[in-house]
Amino acid sequence: MDIQQKKSGPSPLVTFRSSWLMIGLILSVSAVLVGIVLIIHFWKGIPIGMLTRDPTSISGSPFYVGFLSQIALLLWSASAAICLFSARVLSTQTGNLKIKSFLLVSGLLALILGLDDAFLLHEEVIPRFLGVPEKAVYVIYVGLVLFYLVIFHSVIRKTEYVLLVMAFVFFGVSVTLDFFEPLNVDPYLFEDGAKLVGIVSWLAYFFRTGASSLFNNVSQQDDA
Repeated sequence: MDIQQKKSGPSPLVTFRSSWLMIGLILSVSAVLVGIVLIIHFWKGIPIGMLTRDPTSISGSPFYVGFLSQIALLLWSASAAICLFSARVLSTQTGNLKIKSFLLVSGLLALILGLDDAFLLHEEVIPRFLGVPEKAVYVIYVGLVLFYLVIFHSVIRKTEYVLLVMAFVFFGVSVTLDFFEPLNVDPYLFEDGAKLVGIVSWLAYFFRTGASSLFNNVSQQDDA
């Protein structure tokens, strides 16, 4: 009778070391963020509470102020988390180097775009502190996205790319309305509404792509 031996999990020592490494990473990231708050506080004389509290609490605004903007930030965060998590899981397995890289870069791109939305990088920060005009920042973003699409076109063609196309179409509509502001059109409703549809499409695309990549990898392992 054949006896199948089950693979034992990691030893307690390995688990202990891994936990301590993660604790060190958590504390390091937290220290960096708090350090940035302190640097801005001492550099610009801005009260610490202005840098740590919720904007609606500071301004005394109703809770619904910026509702759509806040939702957009959550969606960007979800997209980045899905991509980075999927890339991390796939990195522990052989093969599929292209899809791993695609998900990793896509997660970083979603993180950058989310940070841009949160802190108005292209509208306020980059033009004010780096002297780069807003339109030039848009051109840089478009260039990076085109480069991204060219590099990963072979991967994208194997996915449900119609959702990604939909995302970029609505992003394009939002940017166009931002620049031209047509008459008799509410710039906030249509510009921000188009951007929201783009973000939701982006999230849906990478949810489907990440799930498909992980499922296919597991199926291949089961068949092996």
